[in-house]
Amino acid sequence: MNKQHFPYKNVQQYLDTIGVLQNGTASEISQARKTFRKLYLKQYRKRYAQNHSSVNIVFSNAEKHLLKQLAMENGKKLASFIKAIALNTINGKQQLGNTSTNFSEIKRLFSLCYDMVETLQFENEYPQLKASYDKLEQLFNQIEPLLNDY
Repeated sequence: MNKQHFPYKNVQQYLDTIGVLQNGTASEISQARKTFRKLYLKQYRKRYAQNHSSVNIVFSNAEKHLLKQLAMENGKKLASFIKAIALNTINGKQQLGNTSTNFSEIKRLFSLCYDMVETLQFENEYPQLKASYDKLEQLFNQIEPLLNDY
């Protein structure tokens, strides 16, 4: 069993190799099948452990709930979602699966808000409101380049 690969292709080959099919009883064959399964699983777990590692992360209940919601929105399970975020962050990609959709919607809503503020500014000539409209316009002008970067 020290080999990297399991030496038998299937249970039939194992039973033929140990000779239980020719000389064994039904109970011996049944026991040999169980032994094969144990050997196979032991080898599989060993090979899996060599190629995979496990990491434990502790989240508060609120953090876990938030992550679960985001995972569901992206159509993933929690563990695979967290793994995708981590790998995408390392690779410098967007973190969430639907962020481009989110940003498109944010840009659309931003544009609608900007149009409404412009309309209100031109329809209402009150001096008190002009200062507020100007501040809003400055804020919109600061936000717009940030949204265009995405």
